[in-house]
Amino acid sequence: MTNLLLMKNKKLFIVIGLGVLLGLTGFLVWRTLSTQPQQPTVEKEVVQEDLEPIDPAIKVDVKESKANTILISVSGMGGKVESVSYEVTYESGGIVQGVNSGSKPIVTALQDAFEREVYLGTCSRNVCRPHPGVKSVTVVLEFHNASGKKSQFSKEYQL
Repeated sequence: MTNLLLMKNKKLFIVIGLGVLLGLTGFLVWRTLSTQPQQPTVEKEVVQEDLEPIDPAIKVDVKESKANTILISVSGMGGKVESVSYEVTYESGGIVQGVNSGSKPIVTALQDAFEREVYLGTCSRNVCRPHPGVKSVTVVLEFHNASGKKSQFSKEYQL
């Protein structure tokens, strides 16, 4: 008789445990489905310092040079610029992507002009994957002259 009562109590505990587990799972699924998915936030870059615009004699052109590559051409520097840092931003697949010169600006060696090809994609371990559907790029150039003075150029280009 004691064994029969023990068996009924085990079954009752198992049924109650499964019921609680099922109820908890249902609640968690309902809560997950009923909450609104949050939209990813796109942070806009904030310029840290106020830089003067570039000398009007300096001309900047950006054009598509080959698949997923742009060519930045700068002329009219008149030998006054030692180096140029760059940042290129664009949208691909609804995601803002970017490329920059990092800690190694373009050394212009006080020349009048330079060109730089910039790949619009991701490279890792000698394998490059293009970012598809790029229709425009925003180019920000920071010019550094021999006395340490900085000036900035920024423009959006349609490809």
